Amino acid sequence: MKAYLVDILDSHIAGSELSKIGVSATGRMIMGEKLKYIIIKLKNINATALNILKQEALGIGAEVANHKDVITGKIPVSDSILFGTPVQLRIIVKKIKLQQFGLNELSNELENILSECDKSFKKNNPRKIKTKIRDKDIVFNGKTYIMGILNVTPDSFSDGGKFYDYNDAVKRGIEIEKEGGDIIDVGGESTRPYSEEVDIQTEIDRVCPVIEKLSKTVSIPISVDTRKPEVAMEALKAGASIINDVSGLSYDAENMAKVLLDFDAPYIMMHSREKKPENMQKDIEHYDDIFFEILVYFKKKLEYLELKGYNTDNVIIDPGFGFAKTLDDNYNLLSGIISFKSLGKPLLAGVSRKSFVKHITKNDKSTILSGSIALASYLKIKGADIVRVHDVKQTFSALSLLEKINL
Repeated sequence: MKAYLVDILDSHIAGSELSKIGVSATGRMIMGEKLKYIIIKLKNINATALNILKQEALGIGAEVANHKDVITGKIPVSDSILFGTPVQLRIIVKKIKLQQFGLNELSNELENILSECDKSFKKNNPRKIKTKIRDKDIVFNGKTYIMGILNVTPDSFSDGGKFYDYNDAVKRGIEIEKEGGDIIDVGGESTRPYSEEVDIQTEIDRVCPVIEKLSKTVSIPISVDTRKPEVAMEALKAGASIINDVSGLSYDAENMAKVLLDFDAPYIMMHSREKKPENMQKDIEHYDDIFFEILVYFKKKLEYLELKGYNTDNVIIDPGFGFAKTLDDNYNLLSGIISFKSLGKPLLAGVSRKSFVKHITKNDKSTILSGSIALASYLKIKGADIVRVHDVKQTFSALSLLEKINL
């Protein structure tokens, strides 16, 4: 992997003004492309290639920002920043396709990134993930779906014990749908920092009766929040449609892949640096480039699933806020969340009531709610496809308001 998206800038308001002043459809199409700007980070690129790339970019009004010693030849490889309009970047891609020094391979990655940017701009050619519920496929076309959290646990970090009782859990699941939730995420094992692992049967006994009842009661998909293949299998049999794996295929990859293949189930792959809840916040190593490291992790896991024969069009990625991340890591991830669009997979983000939110809001109930909703709104603006939240009703209201604004 040699490139990833840093940001997409798109002025919808300026674009709409073109129409208001009478610009033709053809003119709007041509000039509208100039109102869009794409920033891409390049990783470990040959210095000669970067010098060629810079000349090509400057020749058409785009730009490549290089380390000061790239031009002198003092360093053999370097990271770089490429930026320009979609039209300019496509011209560059075309020009470097037949070049040497790794530029041909880079052109393919840039082409894929630009394709993803097109989908963000136009909201066309939407991805679709099939669920077991008839006519309830999840279509990713610009809408931000709300995943409501339902912890059937005595010890989860925010609402542990609140819905531990079967009847309370079922009632809450029904409420999640009524409050505007699009997916119910049922979990039977706390994954808060330093929590202890729950045995397989206990987890099955917690989640499966609730999932079975809700699958016959609600009309929205149900996901099971588990890292254990055995639990995932029983939950799918009980009526769940999606597996939400906090281990990101690092707990038991082979058996989880088998479950995915056997049930053709959609899969949410979360990054946790291959750590478990018991140790994920201990001795957190520094990330040199947190976005690149997580993207490379996802790419390797996707390749693994492809080798097993699983259709990775059914994968949703989650960068794993709060999992093997420092406070600053989480804020950094938020600032560059759009980078995860580089892989062309739907993006889920779970920031609700996390410790880095409480760090700012001082752990007060009302301000934690405000902070969580603010971040859910920010994530929608940045293009997140799913937000995983505790406060479904309030989040639904906030996102519904944003839907009315031509962002």
